[in-house]
Amino acid sequence: MPETPVVYDDVVVLEEDGLGFTVRMGSERAFIGKYVKLPGSTVQRAGDRGRLVLPRWFVEQQALPLDRHMNDQQVEEWLALAKLRAATAQEHLDRSPGNPEAQAALERATTELAAAMALNARRQHKR
Repeated sequence: MPETPVVYDDVVVLEEDGLGFTVRMGSERAFIGKYVKLPGSTVQRAGDRGRLVLPRWFVEQQALPLDRHMNDQQVEEWLALAKLRAATAQEHLDRSPGNPEAQAALERATTELAAAMALNARRQHKR
């Protein structure tokens, strides 16, 4: 699932610089690094409006909205996987205290878990 592209339509590029661009997707605002977007994206420069295709790992890591791109079963699977990743990352850090790579892995896993939990909560609330 992390390599599955996520497509956002009606994206507006607000700003751009040498590192990437800031976009508005509905009510969300996000910075997208210039090497992150995938083929199929039609937005490139400030003022552009169109489609933005991103790798799912990036969307999850940045906690961008996935509501329109995942069904309930996919949300449940993502949440279970995020819980497993967080537990594994915590175990790794416990075995290697002070290891910056283990700490970074736990931070990424915790961010992903928070995003999955938030999406799951929004889905539960809508039912």
